[in-house]
Amino acid sequence: MPQHVIIDGNNLLHAMREHAPVPMVGRETMVRIVERWARRGHERVTLILDGHPPREGLSAQMTGAHITVRFSAPATADDLIVEMILRAANPDDLRIISGDTAIVHEASRRRCASTRPVDFIGELFPPADPKAVPTPRVEKPDAVSPEEARELLDLLGEDAGDNEQFPGADRMKW
Repeated sequence: MPQHVIIDGNNLLHAMREHAPVPMVGRETMVRIVERWARRGHERVTLILDGHPPREGLSAQMTGAHITVRFSAPATADDLIVEMILRAANPDDLRIISGDTAIVHEASRRRCASTRPVDFIGELFPPADPKAVPTPRVEKPDAVSPEEARELLDLLGEDAGDNEQFPGADRMKW
C-alpha cells in the first residue's frame, strides 16, 4: 500500500528557494516537482499551504493525479497538519515533510515517519546517474591548418605574410 505523504508546503517552498537546483521556485513549480516525484514512487501526496486558495484558474494549475493541494484558511497549515496526524487511523502509514517543531514532535509522538524539507529536496532532485550521461564528443581539432592560422591572424589584425612570424603554424596545437 502506498504511503500517504503530507507536506508542509510553506516549509518546503522556503527550503527549495534556498537549496533546490532550480531558479525562482514558486507554488506552481513546487507542485509540479512534487507531483513528478510522487509519480515515480506512486506515492499519495497531500500538500498543505497556508491561507486561502487562489482564484479558480490558478487553483487548476495546482492539481494533479498524484497530489492533492489543500489550503489551510482559516487555520494555519501547521494546525491542519497536526490535526491530520491526530486523526490518522494508521499513523505509521504517514510520512510528514516539515521542519516545524510542533509538527515534527506530533509526528514522532504518533510514530509517523518524518523528513526535514532540506533532506526531502535530495529526493526531489536525485543526482544524475553517471552512466546515463552521454560522453561529450570532442570537437577540438588536433592541429591548426595554415589556412586557419592565416584566418586567425587576419582576425587579430596581424599580417600573416609568408607565415614567417609563425613558422610551423600548420603544426600548431590548440
